[in-house]
Amino acid sequence: MRAFVFNAAGTRFAIDARVVEAVHPLVRARPVAGGPPWLAGAIDVHGELVPMVDAAALLAGGGAVSRTVGARVLLVDTGIGEGTRARFALAVDRVAEAAELDLDAAWASGALGAPWLGAVIPVGADAVQRFEPAALAEAHAMLAGPADVTPRIGP
Repeated sequence: MRAFVFNAAGTRFAIDARVVEAVHPLVRARPVAGGPPWLAGAIDVHGELVPMVDAAALLAGGGAVSRTVGARVLLVDTGIGEGTRARFALAVDRVAEAAELDLDAAWASGALGAPWLGAVIPVGADAVQRFEPAALAEAHAMLAGPADVTPRIGP
């Protein structure tokens, strides 16, 4: 599998390159009240408001993505959504490399409470944990597609 290897709070993760639409420098997100701690807010992507997930808070158990020159936003399309793009942005500390991962050498991580955390895969002398954005979007509808903005009338 061709993947982007990225860092979040000192931990290395991999995401399938086929779901990454673009890589951009980190931008500030507009806050969203009442969201989970890992929801950094929303960003404007060519006129479309897209939720931004903080990888450090979601994947590495706390903190926030470091606002450094190397910090990046991965624009991810989960493939979920009927006839619509189902996108979210993933803020990461750094994109380390693009790599070809050997899934046959992977082992299950046992991350039962977080289905978006997949197998641990060797990369050279190191290892990465696979991040499954579609599983995250399935677990959190706000990431699975555009919001229904139909106005409500009545009580």
